[in-house]
Amino acid sequence: MRLTLCSGLQKSKGFSLLEVMVSISILGIALVTLFQLFSISLRSVKKSEDYSMALIHARSIMDEAYALPKLTAGSESFDFEGGFKGIRTVSSVSSRNDLKPSEEKIKTYEITVTVSWPPSGKLELKGLKTYYETEE
Repeated sequence: MRLTLCSGLQKSKGFSLLEVMVSISILGIALVTLFQLFSISLRSVKKSEDYSMALIHARSIMDEAYALPKLTAGSESFDFEGGFKGIRTVSSVSSRNDLKPSEEKIKTYEITVTVSWPPSGKLELKGLKTYYETEE
């Protein structure tokens, strides 16, 4: 006759339900964190792209103003694809009172370009253009 001992210390051949639930919880938390980081990264890339496109549009509006032979004070609006809207405002800079008559022909204009895009992006550039006004 063989004697067997009943022992509570038998070797397990798998994982307990508690161990499986803990590891699935840790995996779930890690995946949620990873997806949130991915989402934040995509939003940052989109903001950067919008800002770069706005800067390109603003520079093109500003360069066009610099290329004009004569500026006049006023405002002009532009529409671009992607919902970008631009406004160019030209204003004459006040002249000083102590200028000589020959210096009064120098005209200075302030050019302000504002580009906006949905939902709430806005970029503003300012520049000056000075030229000697000849009599015609």
